[in-house]
Parts: sequence; C-alpha cells; structure tokens
Amino acid sequence: MVEIGSWAIPSRVVLLVSLVVAGLLLFLVRRSTAPAAPRARKIQRYAAALFLGLVILAMDIVDGSFDGEVAGPAFFVQSVAMGVASAYLYMEIGSLFGMEGALRPRVVSVAAVAGLLLCSPLQMVLFYTPGQMREGLMVAFLVAMPSFYDWLAAKDGLRVSRHRETARMPLQFAATLLLVGIALGMLQGVLSETNTGHSVFNPLSALGFPLAALVAAATILCGRLDYNHIIYQVDIPILACGFAFVALGGNLFVGFVLCLAGYYAAFVSLWVLGAYLTAESPAMVRWLFALVGAVLAAGQALGLIAVDTRLFGLGREDAVVMVVVLLLACLYLSNSSSPYESWGIVKPAQLSSEPDMADACELLAAETRMTKREREILPLLAQGRNRKVIAEQLVLSENTVKTHISNLYAKVHVHSQQELIELVRRRMVGSSDREERSED
Repeated sequence: MVEIGSWAIPSRVVLLVSLVVAGLLLFLVRRSTAPAAPRARKIQRYAAALFLGLVILAMDIVDGSFDGEVAGPAFFVQSVAMGVASAYLYMEIGSLFGMEGALRPRVVSVAAVAGLLLCSPLQMVLFYTPGQMREGLMVAFLVAMPSFYDWLAAKDGLRVSRHRETARMPLQFAATLLLVGIALGMLQGVLSETNTGHSVFNPLSALGFPLAALVAAATILCGRLDYNHIIYQVDIPILACGFAFVALGGNLFVGFVLCLAGYYAAFVSLWVLGAYLTAESPAMVRWLFALVGAVLAAGQALGLIAVDTRLFGLGREDAVVMVVVLLLACLYLSNSSSPYESWGIVKPAQLSSEPDMADACELLAAETRMTKREREILPLLAQGRNRKVIAEQLVLSENTVKTHISNLYAKVHVHSQQELIELVRRRMVGSSDREERSED
C-alpha cells in the first residue's frame, strides 16, 4: 500500500494508472506528430531512461536507506516512475519488435517464444534476489535499453518510417488486449483473496512460462492456424480453463499456472500480431506498442478494481464470471468483422501463408471471372483491409473501390467482408487437404 497521510492506495493501482496515462500520452504525441530527426530521437531515449532510473533510485535513498524498501510519499513517486518506465519500455522494445517484424516475420516469432522460456529462470532468480539488488538490476536494464536499441538498429539496418499514415489500431485487436488485461487483473485479485501465502506462488508460478512457450511454439511456429484461431480457440480458452479449475474448487496453484500459461500465450500471439500490423503500416511502429501497454494495463486495473471493490470475497464467483466473459468474447471476436481493418486470415508464419492465400484468391477469381481490378482487391479484402486502405494502396477513390467490392461480393455470392474471409479460408483448407491427399 502507498500511504500518504490518511490515504492508503494500493501500489499496483498507482503503477498501473501511471502506465496507462504515460502510454496514452506517448500514443497521442507520437500519433499526431512527425518523427524527430534520428539524433534528436537518440537524445530523447537516453534522457528519458536516465531520468526515470535516477528517480527510482533517488526515492529509495530519500526514504532513509538504499534497501529496496520504500514507503509513504517516496513510494508513491517511485511507483509512478516505474509505471512511466514500463510505458517507455513497451514503446521502445515494441518499436524494435515491429521493425524486425517488417524484415523477418519468422525471427520475431522465434524471439517471442524464446523470451517466454527465458522468463521462467529469470523470475525465480529475481524472487530470491535482495530488494536493493533487484531494484538496481531493473534500473540497469532501463538505462541500458537505449544502447541496445541503437546497437540492434545499426546491426540489422532498422529504420523508423518518417511517413505519417492514417492507419488505426483495429478495434478487434484493442478489445482483445483489454480482455486479457482484465483477466490478469481478476486473476491477481482472486489470488489475493486466498489464505495461501503469495510467496508460495511467485517462484513456482514460473512454470506458466514454459507451458505458454510450448503452446506458442505449437501454434505460432509449427501450426498452420491463423491468428483468429490461435488467439480465440487456443490461447484464451486455456486462460478460461484455468479460471474454470478455480471455480470448480480444484487446486488453486494448478488453476493459477493454467491461467498464466493462457495469458502469456495470448500476450505473445498479440505481440507477434502487432509486428504484422506494423509491417503492413510502418508508421504504426512509433505508437502501436505504447498503446498496447496502456490498454493491457487499463484492463488489468479494471480487473483488480472489480475484485477489490464489488466482487471482493467472491473467489469462486469471480472465476465463474471470468470464464463466461472469456468464452463469450471468444465466440464474438472470432466471428465478428472489425469496424476498422482487421487482420483477416493472416497466419504468424506469413511467408508460408501468403502463397496459400494468393492461390486461393486466384482460383476464386478465375472461377467467378473477376476483372483485373477485382483480382487486385480480393486478396486485400481477405487480409482484412477496409475500403480506405485499399483505395490508398491502389490509388483509387473510395467510391470506386466501393463499387468494385459490391461487384466482387455479387460474383462470389457473399454479403460482407467477414463472409468473404470465411470463403477464402475454406478454399485454403480445401486446397491443403487436396495437397496432403496427393502426397499420400
């Protein structure tokens, strides 16, 4: 708790709210302004990291001694600084992730899965590390981030796009981030209601990371599923199973580990999807991951507040509510058409999935005798692009694109983009089955 006079504020709420506010401010600033010159960006990165690191350390010293234990106003300031630092790291690491994804889609998938495996021993080591050393390591990582950014950018030739696009985060993506954030907040709230010591869960809960890595490797690296199937039919249902285990009175630790495995598997899938979105709209790399951090933190704060206020003391009931919400959201989001551009039937292994999609679209276009322009528009629709994006890419007016889309829908006998996506998906599945039979 952060105690200031008669006020007692949960420290995790202070940190999360700071992350949300900082993330939204970074998003708004970067979304509405042109990129600064490379030298100016470099100075900003180093100055921000150094300032936040100094504030975190200074509050520990101001509190009386550098021991990793802070209380009162100093703890409040330190929690705010940590929240802002988290938003900064989301933005910087996300920018690297997005730029790498534009060059090497497969590499970011492997890196995400490897990161999950590294988190398990790291969490166990940090749990047994003294407070002041853990704080120092965190600040060291924060201050070293700009140097790592510059080294990797120079090594791989990464560049931030200076072109200002009008691309928007798909609402389906934002809704999914909020959903998994709420689930994490609810999980933490339900856990805090139990009489079991939290110290029992912290090191052992690291088992959730290798389980999540196993799920991510099977779906992202080895599977042939698209993002919708991975997120809504594998990752989030595993998260729901963990809550169901708690709701049915099962072993709390097992339910907790299942929840963490589902959460981190979904988290990695969403980050890899974010890399795909920034590859398609390079200007998004400057602000997308700042918004990702803000939306996730907002969801986590909502989940915590729900448990700590209205639902406190209702551990099993909380779990039941979360199971219902997660499964209903999966049913809706996996079958709904995003109000903005979505990601269509794209797979994480984009390099291997594009020929499948292209072949399915080409076959469908040939069967229905589409015009040249309709053949160009069809794969863009299958990828989830909306009229505005298609018009910009093909250098046409939106009205012209609208007319072509209407004619295209009539030829393939569908009434919406979602129906078209499902049609192309069925063609891809049918084509894959035929190939497997021919190999046999």
